[in-house]
Amino acid sequence: MEVIALKQWERWSNDGDYALLPYVRKLALDSESLLPVFWDLVWKEASAYGCLLESGKGGRYTIVGLRPESVIEGKGDRARILERRDEDWVETSVVEGAPLTLLREWMSPWAGPRPDGVPDCIGGILGFWSYDIVRSLERLPVLARDDLDLPDYVFQRYEELWIADHRDNEIYSVVHVHCETGMDATALGQRYRDAQHRAMEMERQWLKWSSASRTADRIGRASEMRSKMDRDQMQIDVENIPGLTTSMSKSDYQSAVRRIREYIGQGDVFQVNLSFRQSLRTDISPETLYDWLRLVNPSPYMGMLRSPDFALVSASPELLVKLDEGRLSTRPIAGTRRRGLTPEEDRAMEAELLASEKERAEHVMLVDLERNDLGRVAEYGTVKVPELMTVERYSHVMHLVSQVEGRIAQGKDALDVLAAVFPGGTITGAPKIRTMEIIEELEPTRRGPYTGSMGWIDYNGNMEFNIIIRTITVKNGVCHIQAGAGIVIDSEPEREFYECLNKAKALWKAVQYSEGQGEPI
Repeated sequence: MEVIALKQWERWSNDGDYALLPYVRKLALDSESLLPVFWDLVWKEASAYGCLLESGKGGRYTIVGLRPESVIEGKGDRARILERRDEDWVETSVVEGAPLTLLREWMSPWAGPRPDGVPDCIGGILGFWSYDIVRSLERLPVLARDDLDLPDYVFQRYEELWIADHRDNEIYSVVHVHCETGMDATALGQRYRDAQHRAMEMERQWLKWSSASRTADRIGRASEMRSKMDRDQMQIDVENIPGLTTSMSKSDYQSAVRRIREYIGQGDVFQVNLSFRQSLRTDISPETLYDWLRLVNPSPYMGMLRSPDFALVSASPELLVKLDEGRLSTRPIAGTRRRGLTPEEDRAMEAELLASEKERAEHVMLVDLERNDLGRVAEYGTVKVPELMTVERYSHVMHLVSQVEGRIAQGKDALDVLAAVFPGGTITGAPKIRTMEIIEELEPTRRGPYTGSMGWIDYNGNMEFNIIIRTITVKNGVCHIQAGAGIVIDSEPEREFYECLNKAKALWKAVQYSEGQGEPI
């Protein structure tokens, strides 16, 4: 069914200053057919660059982009821009400047309208910022090793996307078409029909994937995967995984915790998020890892981004910031307990979390930090906290979570908002700049994507970005997983070390299952 009529295109062409116009079709499907059993069939159709963003826990949409039109990939103050030419990628230019500035310039020619009655994102850019772009926003020492040598940011620009709506059981096929203001009606009509034809092809392609994935073998395999998780209760001893290496030893991490406690005692900071990286060689593909991770640890911000050199496989629980028609929201997470092995133990862990003065004080401090950050780009008096310290459960841990909201100030845009809130205070500490200096001193390697942000900005200026935690970075046959803990004055070094391991459990379980399972059928 068509969502946008030709008459709407005519109005946009006559009245709007748009470079791209969207054509949208939607098709109702039963819930069992909405998504493929495994994503490998879909990824086989992707170019070297591709991106999947989905709401795996309590969310509504899955966004699938397989063939971007162009890519920007940056490191420090330099970026290269690539264009897709059929199946090849060609570097068309190298530009210099701050990351946010370069991204704004790269996006500036591509404005498009957002129609009514469509999903949140129907086209634009999908990608990620690493933690290290903060070096372009603040003056920080340069001490940590850049051993993984990953880009600081990669964004992929899409004119064609599939969007699955989990609430209404519909699949949207979206095509954006280049159009000039005041186009001749005949030429505009021809471009509309071309877009219609392409969207119908996309619709057929989705149905083909869905049908091909629902064989008895594949459905049986999915059932076996779930049964395996039920049998072993997804328990894993991360500390003793064969071949696992870490960026910090247990003793080094505990020493760093004690050093942070000294800084807090001296009045430098209130809290610091201290993390370390865990790495393991594997020959499992990122696509297989993602299939398992979305079963093991469904999260509000699932996703996979792939490029020729590396991939991100993500199950983040945390929103960094969302901008939707002027409305701003962020959802800080701070405060953690492991899941109980029985319902009774689980309830006891929740009660302990809610009763902990340490966790509550840390959480309130970070909510205040988020309020202040959002206040830098929000209209005066609009920042509010409608939800404070609720408990959200995930496969291996539970968290305290709050909601902070506001309305964007006049003259500000999505990238101004990102600059104000990045990186999220829950993964640095407070005050932000001093905690980032301490992180640079005590963490021996650069964070890279970890505690950066993954998400989208659409052609109308709306956006949604998570915080990159619970994420596997895959490069050169090695899985890298990083996790941290919020260190305060009374933190126990050994307990904080094991909190990091607990946060990584679901990801290492996905790796373990993948290695035992092999590639999808």
